Parts: sequence; structure tokens; C-alpha cells
Amino acid sequence: MKVIKGICNGIDKFNDILGRVFSILVLGILGVILCEVVLRRIFNRPQIWTQDLTVMLFACYIILICAYGFQKKAFVAVDVIFAMLPQMAQHILHIITYLIFLVPFVVSLLPSGWSFFLRAYTTHEQTYSVWAAPTWPVKLCLFIGLALLAIQSVSEILKQVQAIVELAQGKKTLPADGKEAQ
Repeated sequence: MKVIKGICNGIDKFNDILGRVFSILVLGILGVILCEVVLRRIFNRPQIWTQDLTVMLFACYIILICAYGFQKKAFVAVDVIFAMLPQMAQHILHIITYLIFLVPFVVSLLPSGWSFFLRAYTTHEQTYSVWAAPTWPVKLCLFIGLALLAIQSVSEILKQVQAIVELAQGKKTLPADGKEAQ
């Protein structure tokens, strides 16, 4: 169990640090929007690149922060029936849903994300706007974000397995949602 806990802590720490670093992208998005507003409203000089850059930065932000959100349980969950189940059943259900939905999703998209990036990079693919920005940085972020989500998925599954083992041994464990009671 110490090995599983060590693996989970390492993955969680890694994604926590990266999630905090990637959060800074929001400031970049804010800066681009602020720049556009000032140039358009005060100087009457709108720019062709600000809309594209805002969309590209936001796309990168969303996919790169995904593993961090998964780790912190930041996603919406409808758990009306789930909350009524015993703790052991909740942990088992988490593992089943991760293995049926999350793992196949991430595993199928990872190779596609890589080839998506490679195609954009090798063909010098650009956006369709007048600015014609390269698309490969966003597509690289897609692959990196999916890889981080895959790594975090391993941690989340291992945490559920560890909780099941601890419950079976009669030890106190966290609830299946991973959040301590307030």
C-alpha cells in the first residue's frame, strides 16, 4: 500500500504543480483581451490576431488544466443515488466508470492527438483567418493535456483500489469522492 500511496502522491504533486503553472495562461488570455479592448476602443485600431490568439490560449488552458481539475474533483457530478450507496460500493463504482468511460476515451484520443499534432506541424497548418497563425501549438497542448489526464487517471484508479483494500481491512478511508468531510 505504501508503494501505491507513493505513486499517487507523486502523480498528484506533479499534476498539482503543472496545474498551478498552467493557470497562469488565464493571465495571458486576460492580457490579449485587454490589449484588444484598448486598441479597438481607445485608439480605434482593432487587430486581426487577438480573436484567434484568445481562442487558442483558452483551448490550451482548458485541456492543460483538465488533469488538475480531475485531481481536485472540480468537475460537476450528479451523485444523488451514488451518495446513498455504501462507501465500498462507491469506490467500486468509481473504478468501473473510470475503466468503462475515462480510460477508453483517453487511450483512444492519445494516439490521435499525437498524429493530429504531427500532421499540423509537418504540413505547417495555419488558421483560416487573415493572421494565419500556426495550429500546431494548440494541437500539441491537446496531446500533452490528454497525457496528463491519462497519468492522473492512473492515480485516481489506484486511490480507489487503495480505499477498497483499506475498507476491507477495516481501516478508515476517505469517501469515494476523495474529499474530507467539512
